[in-house]
Amino acid sequence: PTMMLTIIFPRCLPVALLLLLLLAKTAAAFSATSNSDTIVTRSYTLHGNGIIDSSSCILHEVRPLPRDPNAEEDEVELYYPTIRRSFVLPNHAEEKVLTIRQTSFGCGRLGATVWPSAIALAALLAGDSREFIEGKRVMELGSGCGLPSLVAKQICNAQHVLATDYWEDGNDTNSGSGDRLVPKNLFGANLAYNIGSSDADNDNDNTSVEHLDWHDEMSIFKIAHDFRPDVIIGSDLVYYPMDTAPLLQTLEILLKNAGGGDGDDGGGAKVDVLLLLPLPPNAEREALPDFRTRLENGELGDGCEVTMDELEMVGKGSGSDDDEERHNFLRVRIQHHSQ
Repeated sequence: PTMMLTIIFPRCLPVALLLLLLLAKTAAAFSATSNSDTIVTRSYTLHGNGIIDSSSCILHEVRPLPRDPNAEEDEVELYYPTIRRSFVLPNHAEEKVLTIRQTSFGCGRLGATVWPSAIALAALLAGDSREFIEGKRVMELGSGCGLPSLVAKQICNAQHVLATDYWEDGNDTNSGSGDRLVPKNLFGANLAYNIGSSDADNDNDNTSVEHLDWHDEMSIFKIAHDFRPDVIIGSDLVYYPMDTAPLLQTLEILLKNAGGGDGDDGGGAKVDVLLLLPLPPNAEREALPDFRTRLENGELGDGCEVTMDELEMVGKGSGSDDDEERHNFLRVRIQHHSQ
């Protein structure tokens, strides 16, 4: 667009200073206009019989805005390479640009990047499930880079969001991590950076991040009683067979001992779980059949109602009609009502 720039300078100013002022004002005007534009590079849409309105379950990946050249590097960037990915929910009134910083495999292991299941869960939360999140205390398991937590906070207006995951920690006593690819300790700092929390294991307004080991029963009880989530979300959680039983135990403890918010003793309110787990042919998860069978057989116990259905996400690049990807997911919804 053509911009008209009118600047009046006192005659006494040196010519060099006048030129500097003109360049500064022109740069500011350009920055203000270009930063408001977003260039879509890829679009993702969720489909399925259980989706009320697929047109609302859309997420665009956009070209990240230029980073402030004066921004200082934090510890994550000092020690590991990073890359930024930005997303927009087109059906949200403000169309906020949500930026996630990915780390390297050396830092985050399997949680270093934004996986398709996290994109699908983010689209589902912002579309079909927005009212499911609004005003609730939301806890994410296996948060990784934290995109669903960020959407719950920024788009769905959750009351409080707690993002949890597991990374190296000097206090671990029962991690059972011998055969697992465990993220480094700065992984938690990157998660906190992404969701806008001041630091791992600390609160910042309505967001917080905590180190959580599904193999540590006492830490799960502590979070259930301290945070008391109303809603528990997670994507691509069923990866290692050794984690299947601990994950089910984690869900059971949270379902039966959480809920109720700050003014309740917990355990007596309704708690909802929403999980999105990738299916073949795009993803092969060795532990998924066993996890699914255990849910169907009622391993979570009385009072837990489990429903499962399948969804598909279609991703299309903006540059070519042939640039298309398809991902299938198992959606798991669990409700617990006290007896």
